[in-house]
Amino acid sequence: MKRIYKKKEEGVSPVIATILMVAITVVLAATVWLLVSGYTGGSSSTPLTMSLTYDVQQSTGNTSVFDIAMSHPTQVDVTKVKVTVKNGTSLVGTVSISGFDKMIKVGTSGGQNIYVKVFDLNNNTKLDTGDQITLINGGKDSSLGGYTIIVSITGYSGNAKATVPS
Repeated sequence: MKRIYKKKEEGVSPVIATILMVAITVVLAATVWLLVSGYTGGSSSTPLTMSLTYDVQQSTGNTSVFDIAMSHPTQVDVTKVKVTVKNGTSLVGTVSISGFDKMIKVGTSGGQNIYVKVFDLNNNTKLDTGDQITLINGGKDSSLGGYTIIVSITGYSGNAKATVPS
């Protein structure tokens, strides 16, 4: 007769097994998340929906007025606004707006100082539809024809721009 020996089988304790299973699950979940997160892209900021319209009736020889229309955001703190001015393809400068009714020098173009000024026409201390941005050429009766104004807002992607007709 053959003797059957019963081998004593030993394994990992239940506590260690549970810890190992949890650790493996966490590592797999983190790996899957890292792989998938690259495909879920998207911008981290909300698109800006704003337009600038050249106001022919209020503009003069050295002052160009732009009416603002905003739908997203509907209003914003003026200190979040940046204005860039170009003369054709040449950059005149970029400034951050510090408040309403303040003339801020953007830069120099053609020997003339170029300024920007933002007006809060509805007096609500926010930039919104109905307000205006004015581009000013410091030279006496110097035309701003061909100058482009570009407005961007911190926290929003994109910008609004308009060009002064020649």
